[in-house]
Amino acid sequence: MSIPLTSVLCAEISLRGTLAAGGSNSKNCANVFHYRRTGTSIDPVKASLWTIFNSTIVQPLLDLLNSDVGSVTGHIRWVDDAEDTYSDHTPSPNAAGQVAGERYPSVVCVSCLFRTAKRGRNYRGAKRFYGISEADGVDDVLAGTPLTNWTTFKALLDDALTDADGNVWNPCVLSRSLSQLTANPTTVVRNDITSVLLNKNLGRMDRRRVATVR
Repeated sequence: MSIPLTSVLCAEISLRGTLAAGGSNSKNCANVFHYRRTGTSIDPVKASLWTIFNSTIVQPLLDLLNSDVGSVTGHIRWVDDAEDTYSDHTPSPNAAGQVAGERYPSVVCVSCLFRTAKRGRNYRGAKRFYGISEADGVDDVLAGTPLTNWTTFKALLDDALTDADGNVWNPCVLSRSLSQLTANPTTVVRNDITSVLLNKNLGRMDRRRVATVR
């Protein structure tokens, strides 16, 4: 650590996985989450944060994703310290999607939109989840039980996490354009998430497109 733990207020959790090949190449994909610590009296521990994040977010998410999503790993770093490196963590009990059956192409996603108390693009965010099963949608939209399940999951994304050490972590939107994160002392501009909107329409994320098959 290059800064004291009392100065650590923001955590970055990178959730990475691989979407198995479906006729073309496999695709590595990631989702990045940010959390703000509400107090500084207890030193933060990455393993403790991972444990509560795994049980609250990772496992419910994997219950919604297709079984083609595999090799999922977690990585945590302290954003306030420009020199801090990621620690590696393994999801438990599952490290792969749990829904059997056919899936949509790699570019198809379910979108959750984040809102904070401030206006403007620097204060909004989104997560676009990949590995969506065909059973989740009817034509262009989420429907039926999958819609109910995704609605339940999106409600978790603005919940505070309390780890076993007693640290409380609020989910937040980090503005990379307004922050200075490359050298200490850093300037971290982040705002707590006040609401999460589930887009019932299935979305598209072209950077997750697989190679053309000829």
